[in-house]
Amino acid sequence: MVEKAQTHTNLKLTAFFLTVALPFLSGAAALSHELLWTRRLIDVLGATDAVVGRVLGVFFFGLSLGGFFASYQPTGQDGAIKRLIRAEFFIGILTIPAIFLPTLSDWIWAALGTDLLVSWQGSLVKFLIVLVVVLPPSIAMGLTLPFFVRTLTDLRWKISSVGIWVYSINTFGGVFGLFITSSYLIQWLGAQTTMIFVAGINFAVALSAWLLHFNLRGKYVATHERGDASPERTAGSPKDLRISNPVYSRSKLLMLAFVSGFLVLGLEVLLLRLISLVVPSSYHTTSALLANVILVLAVSSTLVSLLNSNTRTSGWSSGGLIIAGLMGASVFIAACPIVVFHWTDQLMSMVYLEGLNGRTIDSIRHYWLLVFGLVAAAGGLALLFSGLIFPSLLTQSSIDDPTGNKIGILLAANGIGGLLGSEFTNFAMTYTGIYQGFTVLALLTLAVGSFLLFQRNRTRAVVLTLALLGAIFTSQSYNLGLPYFSPRSKSKFDVKATHFGREGVLLVVENQEKSKSILVNSQYILGSSGVANDQRRQLLLPWIISPESKSVCSLGLATGISASGLETLPDPPPVTAVELSSAVDRLARQYFKNETAGFFRRSENKVVVEDARVFMAASNSQFDLIVGDLYRPHGMGEARLFTLEHFRNVRSSLTDGGTFCQWLPMYQLNEDNFLTIAFTFQKVFPQTLLIYGNNDSRYPVIGLIGSKDDQAWNSKQLVENFQNIPEQLFDRDPQLKTAAFMVIGELKPPPDKNTAINTLDNLKVEISAGNSWILRDIGNQAGSTQSEYLSGEHARDFNKRLKKLTSPVFTKAEMKEYDRIRKEKSASSSD
Repeated sequence: MVEKAQTHTNLKLTAFFLTVALPFLSGAAALSHELLWTRRLIDVLGATDAVVGRVLGVFFFGLSLGGFFASYQPTGQDGAIKRLIRAEFFIGILTIPAIFLPTLSDWIWAALGTDLLVSWQGSLVKFLIVLVVVLPPSIAMGLTLPFFVRTLTDLRWKISSVGIWVYSINTFGGVFGLFITSSYLIQWLGAQTTMIFVAGINFAVALSAWLLHFNLRGKYVATHERGDASPERTAGSPKDLRISNPVYSRSKLLMLAFVSGFLVLGLEVLLLRLISLVVPSSYHTTSALLANVILVLAVSSTLVSLLNSNTRTSGWSSGGLIIAGLMGASVFIAACPIVVFHWTDQLMSMVYLEGLNGRTIDSIRHYWLLVFGLVAAAGGLALLFSGLIFPSLLTQSSIDDPTGNKIGILLAANGIGGLLGSEFTNFAMTYTGIYQGFTVLALLTLAVGSFLLFQRNRTRAVVLTLALLGAIFTSQSYNLGLPYFSPRSKSKFDVKATHFGREGVLLVVENQEKSKSILVNSQYILGSSGVANDQRRQLLLPWIISPESKSVCSLGLATGISASGLETLPDPPPVTAVELSSAVDRLARQYFKNETAGFFRRSENKVVVEDARVFMAASNSQFDLIVGDLYRPHGMGEARLFTLEHFRNVRSSLTDGGTFCQWLPMYQLNEDNFLTIAFTFQKVFPQTLLIYGNNDSRYPVIGLIGSKDDQAWNSKQLVENFQNIPEQLFDRDPQLKTAAFMVIGELKPPPDKNTAINTLDNLKVEISAGNSWILRDIGNQAGSTQSEYLSGEHARDFNKRLKKLTSPVFTKAEMKEYDRIRKEKSASSSD
């Protein structure tokens, strides 16, 4: 009796692990891997939405292949759990290339060179890297859910109930994994150690399943022994439900699985674009959105399971739930832009709204939950209805597939649908805009739902379709009037042009002072004609320090104003500008012709559409002068241009004696972040020169300048270079007359040998600067983290401390002589 009770307890514990604990952990690891792979491949291939799209597409394609292979894998008595163990083990093993990807891949770009990099060969290599890194472990992930279900059906569980519950719990695990990884693990451990930790979870799941396997020996029921297991005995659905709801054909089930994936991934892409108009670009944002999507899908699948298991709600047939899901989703999808517009007080940023309410976002978890709530408000109901479809398909499939052998086929069709839905939605948005993209997806969803309902009840189908069409077109008429820039913004802009693309929404805007800019996602400005001199100076000052430069590279184009800084020289050298976005290049050429002094017309100049880090890795000894533009340290993937790996690539791209200048936006950095970047730069360029880029305390800029020859800066040569600035430059930019006074000095070695260095593995600057940016209080409340930024009074205080970290380059006598000659030239010029 005691032995029997012990056996019963062991079986209950085993069932808990197989239905709850292990699927939960497996789901947590899977979604964490997806987030980390995306982040890692952005570091290696470039901070573009094309990279994110490739990762997402290959990930879902791999899941689909895994599901397909699982459906054709005979398992025998205990084969399912053995294959589950192997799948989890190989997930951990196959993540190794992603963990060490930067070290393993940089040689590829140098071997390609810049010409092949920007051709079809470069695109092919990038795609192959994504394929090699993401596809193999994704296939292994696609095997796990089918093998979890088949292990349980081997133990006499009914797939109609257990299949949906395992799917739900696996999905809840994904939400947990995303939250913990983005909010804690990456910040505590850095990217590389987090990837190793998550791979360890897969090994732990494999080990746990292996231990359970020994407890389950003798408890399995082989598939070929289930002759008595008729669909009526194993379906787990009430008899009247099966009679009133005939089984869909296998081909229709696959079609609906495809539609489900298409709908959910298309909606996810649209929601990401929509909330990007009001929240900062960050991996926290992406994680919160993805977690919301996954959580709502888990709630939907749980709801389906409860409805099917409750006799009072047995009238909710799985076929009816599929139709309800499609019809309900269509109308709520169309309304998403309206909700976001009003929920965020007419597209005002969430951080700003917090400041208006007299509160600050006091933690990243708080921010994460705010984004999570925004997505729930905007797309929660649309996702809830969309999420009814796939678990209902599992219920339908279980009627003629009690062992769950074909569940993988449904997962495969679902994954392919997700891949194509993501691509289609991105394509549609490019031509229709974000708001109208929701309408397109809503109409496609309604069409499928109406088709299914028409086969069951033509009258209801016509009436309901017309009613929902009216609701969708009402939403569309409202969406057409929604702006992409908040009408409540304190900055009053006149929108001159609107462009939609994978970059999001690009607006060419003009303010009341007729200053033109490119505004990205209503979040940040790419250059401005109102501060054209400051931007041109970013190329001019490094050239003045290194005037013999015959080939120049500007890492960043934006409006083209900074890249055009040398155009007014008597004999300007050719400039290669590297720009991430082809859309930005087109807008700069079209709308900033007058501000760029013929830069785009001069045939020697060229613009290369490529990621700056990748381009530098391929540009072996090509340039005499390289200038890094002002990058947002908090922008997703942008702080990788302040890493040790990138600075080393830049050094290898310089000719012997070549010069590199990296400009830093001090108004977006705190002191710790600045010092981390500066000492990381010094690790590669030991003789680091610091120089001011302007005299505007509101938006101060400092440049880090290093030379490949590692020689100490020659003060006499520098003074001579400043004295020989062509006088025609002074008419446009009088500040150049005192350019030598903008030199701060040489950076001393770090006072602490353990000073942190920013790398692709620790993401120190991106995490810290991103958190500071998110937690800032634009309302300037007491205790604001905004006070950490090195602008205004804080910049003046920091400049005093900076003198202790630098050694003067010029003697007092040299500066006195420079000032005397400068005044003489100024006097003769005025005469």
